[in-house]
Amino acid sequence: MTSGAPIVVLEGVRARDSAGEAGRPRGSLFGAAAALGPGVHAVLGAPEDGTLALAELLAGRAPPLAGRVLVAGRDPFRSASTRARIGVLSVAPELPDGASVASSMSVALRARGAPQASAAALLEGLGVAPLLARGQASLSFAEARAVELALALGVPQPLLLCLFEPFADVAAPSPERVRERLRALADSGACVVLITSSTVDARALADRIHVLDRGVIVRTEPGDGERLAGAPTSAAPGAARPEVELHVLLHERAPVNERAPVNHERAPGARALAAALSSSPAVRAAAWEPGPGGASSTLRIRAADREAAALAILDAAAREDVALAAISSPAPSMHDVRAATALHLVAARPRRPFGAPRGDAELPPGAAAPPGAAPLPGAPPQAPLAVAAFGAPPAVPAPAVPAPAVPAPAALGSGASGAPPAADPPLADGSRPAAETGPNDGR
Repeated sequence: MTSGAPIVVLEGVRARDSAGEAGRPRGSLFGAAAALGPGVHAVLGAPEDGTLALAELLAGRAPPLAGRVLVAGRDPFRSASTRARIGVLSVAPELPDGASVASSMSVALRARGAPQASAAALLEGLGVAPLLARGQASLSFAEARAVELALALGVPQPLLLCLFEPFADVAAPSPERVRERLRALADSGACVVLITSSTVDARALADRIHVLDRGVIVRTEPGDGERLAGAPTSAAPGAARPEVELHVLLHERAPVNERAPVNHERAPGARALAAALSSSPAVRAAAWEPGPGGASSTLRIRAADREAAALAILDAAAREDVALAAISSPAPSMHDVRAATALHLVAARPRRPFGAPRGDAELPPGAAAPPGAAPLPGAPPQAPLAVAAFGAPPAVPAPAVPAPAVPAPAALGSGASGAPPAADPPLADGSRPAAETGPNDGR
């Protein structure tokens, strides 16, 4: 495998987990596709999007229902040697049986051919060395996950690290140690996959962020996450552009009137800055809340463009002589990411003029595809925007029904003469029969 070549490849993968009630699926994958090379990749999504199913596939603990999963060119479910080079942190700890943590880790290290003396060093690397002397049954959920994470980080010559929420429910005293270790493994050529629903964790470490939406990886963004909640440049006409939020921390000065309540009759501060920004076209809304003791305030700014809003804040602060402490951009929530993803899907979906045929196959010869049909940045070539559900029966063509025979024109009248047809003969009682009506009669 050449340097920079994909380590993890998903090709049209369909799978489902069994984490729901009574073993039913909680989430599924529908034609997921990706090619992940060395580095840190964050897969951002919820269990309902198929993150649990994806974790099982990458760990080699389950085969896909359709498609292929390859790690360094091999199926991890069928290749034991490949699984031995995959570090796994599952949604729930799965430590080998043992009376103590030491014996449990000894079994795991023996299975991978690593020296048993490395158990203490692995735990020490996370700052949880005292757990080695504990009984396995005495571990809490978070402590057991910390031991499993230490084992995952200690895989010899790792190809892949598949970590499910490595910064949640893990009793590691210093998350920074975990980040440093993961970054070192990625720099050495391993593919680190963080499966998480936290945009904060994704932005803190990942080189690339892949958004998993309802079973399909539909977006890939840079690791800084600046575009996670942003609208695409090719959004549909009239589509609302999601707002961005900026937090401005500023120092409040002592009240002009010492007897005045907090935030009243003060020297220029949050109130003055908000008033100055109210007339700025770069700012859509501003609100503030006082900090502890009224010594500081946080001003929340909502705007369409982050850079333009930041410049407006700096200009207003200089004019009003306001002392700024920091301007930060909070991590978007999953709700924000989903809203932006919906706009990206609309932008990628082909749009056709009113009355135009559906599908490129029905376009006239030589006609160009409608605008907006370009795939999403980082999306798989097949752009799986519409995928059949599991177990969908194949389409069966309806049997041909012969059209009813149409009487010859001569039978309806007197041929070319245009004379009206002859009246029906009277009934036995001398009355005329009722005229037959069609579906459009009597309107």
